[in-house]
Amino acid sequence: MTTANQMFLQARTFERKGQIESARALYQSILQSFPANTRARRSLADLDRRHPDRGEEPAQEEINALVLLVNRGAPAAAAAQAEQLLEGYPRSLALWNLLGLARASAGATGAAEEAFRRALDLAPGMADIHSNLGNALQQQGRIDDAIESFRRALQLRPDYPEAQNNLGNALRDKGATGDAIACYRRAIALRGDYVEAQVNLGAALRQRGDLDEAIEAYRRALEIRPNFALAETGLGTALKERGQYEEAVEAHRLALKHQPDHVAALKELGVALDGLGRFEEAAAVYRRVLAVAPGEAEAYRRLGALVKFAPGAPEIAAMERIHDGAPEQSETRGHICFALAKAQEDMGDLAQCFAYLSEGNAVRKAQLGYDGARDRAIFAAIRASADRIDGAKVDFAADPAPVVPVFVLGMPRSGTTLVEQVISSHSGVHGAGELPYATRYGEGLATGRTAITAGGIARFRAQYLDQLARRSGGAGFVTDKMPDNFRFIGLIAKALPEARIVHVARDARAVCWSNFRQYFAGAGLGFSYDLGDAVAYYRLYEGLMAFWEARLGDRVYRLSYEALTENQEKETRRLIAHLGLDWQEACLHPQKNARGVATASRRQIREKLYRGSSAEWRRFEPFLGGAFAALGS
Repeated sequence: MTTANQMFLQARTFERKGQIESARALYQSILQSFPANTRARRSLADLDRRHPDRGEEPAQEEINALVLLVNRGAPAAAAAQAEQLLEGYPRSLALWNLLGLARASAGATGAAEEAFRRALDLAPGMADIHSNLGNALQQQGRIDDAIESFRRALQLRPDYPEAQNNLGNALRDKGATGDAIACYRRAIALRGDYVEAQVNLGAALRQRGDLDEAIEAYRRALEIRPNFALAETGLGTALKERGQYEEAVEAHRLALKHQPDHVAALKELGVALDGLGRFEEAAAVYRRVLAVAPGEAEAYRRLGALVKFAPGAPEIAAMERIHDGAPEQSETRGHICFALAKAQEDMGDLAQCFAYLSEGNAVRKAQLGYDGARDRAIFAAIRASADRIDGAKVDFAADPAPVVPVFVLGMPRSGTTLVEQVISSHSGVHGAGELPYATRYGEGLATGRTAITAGGIARFRAQYLDQLARRSGGAGFVTDKMPDNFRFIGLIAKALPEARIVHVARDARAVCWSNFRQYFAGAGLGFSYDLGDAVAYYRLYEGLMAFWEARLGDRVYRLSYEALTENQEKETRRLIAHLGLDWQEACLHPQKNARGVATASRRQIREKLYRGSSAEWRRFEPFLGGAFAALGS
């Protein structure tokens, strides 16, 4: 933590270098935080005596009044007063900095940037102002420029916890989650009670899939600041993603107790209740969100998945107003298009439903910037690496797995959630959901970006099994239903010979359509938002699965989704026997499985298996323009 003494010594250094304005601003900064600091007060007075021509700052009382306005949530008034004072003190570093803070608080980030740059013209060595500039740049979406500003602040003051935290936020926005985590940890090392950095650390760890560590970070934040709604909300989300849905609901309810109108708490509570199959409660929560924030488009989208809209429903008019007023490429426009599509389908207007779906998908594709060339390159690299992985000399006979992994994989929306629900209805199986660990530890090996060696494969095995054992819930078998693990089947078969691999196959047209009509919260399924991209990706998947089946034969168990729905008991008995489990009747009743589910199929799996869902796409066939012709009949 930067102390008053350290700031004082830095100010003296500025004086010796002749950087008088920087010294003056730092003395003033000390006095803002520590009004009774006599050393800073005397030094500032001495500086004014020795450099009277530089005494271009207003009285400290006027500066304090501006700070108070910003802190009380009146940034526009603070900005107006700062602008007025600057007419008399045009070289006031404190005023330019406060003007930037006020403008940023008011949402005028471009104008804030201008003010911070004026301040840096007067005192380029002020780490605080470089950090403030970085925040303004980040709010404009200029992430690389923001990172540069935060790093400049840290060059000037390495022990600056706020700049470390801000740099972490920018790196996380850029997708550099590991680097962000390191920044948050450095910020916490500098200031042990830095609760905001603890919450940000929890969010980054959760984003990376390190749920145990994320939960620990959120709980540490709550030790520092009990009843902190933001930390309780993050904790609830991490618990939900770990499969602890009941605990997640409790954490979100606590957050709402401490901040009743917290929209992000409310939304996450709805998601947790939805995942538990408590649909009416979830719908009530989303309606509560809309009562607090009527323009909350995501809440409309989530509500639409739980209710059936009737003609004349007031929600439809409200959604249409949001749609018409939202910028064309905004996140709000994307959410509301999917919500309106569901409403139009409920009312039987399939043409209008498809129009909204097409618009929403186009918005989402533009947001994610999907490029199929990257996927084609990844699939090619996986094929090219397969022989080297298969030829590696490894022997894991002396290294038994603590649990048996059961990989349930295939295309998204192919029925993997249903199959996991069937398997995890068995008392000897824990359903862990979609786990990121095969990708995190194995993608480099599978694509050849990491050197393919026996040691590397052994390391992947150890890392994966360690994480799986933590998620086992004490069961001997644990499912991992991350669908796109199909890309890594060669590595999985080599590194985890005891693993069961279940490939869920479904009608190609049903899969592509189901992906196109679904809004996915994550950024990893960019191919879903364009029918042509979805078909192209399906062909990549289809070719790679043929490649694995030719190499591995019956090592990969192929389960037809359609066959499962049409001959449930026969196919379920075959599946359970293949896994090496004893038969249990509960596997025939997956809708009774009470475990929480986070995927888009969470509503369907609470119902009995039904036939015919793979033909639902045909209702929209007149609008598809032959997009599925390449997939056959």
